[in-house]
Amino acid sequence: MTEQLKQKTQNVILELLPNVERQNLGDETDIFSLGLDSINAMSLIFSLQDAFDVKFETDEISFDNFQTVTKIVELIEKKQGIKQEI
Repeated sequence: MTEQLKQKTQNVILELLPNVERQNLGDETDIFSLGLDSINAMSLIFSLQDAFDVKFETDEISFDNFQTVTKIVELIEKKQGIKQEI
């Protein structure tokens, strides 16, 4: 997991959760336990797609894939890897 990708992911999450401090958003912190709800989750998905210029497929949009910073970064790295091979 690259530090730059992680920082950018955290920035997107923190924009949606203004009451959360960066130090409370660890790599394995359950984002939903910090106050992310289903409406914010959709906003998070759209924001991540814009920020990283990727498109998440319907089958990739799951609670598990967006639960932690680590999971999100892994998914983005996978998407960017696929995209770069094309």
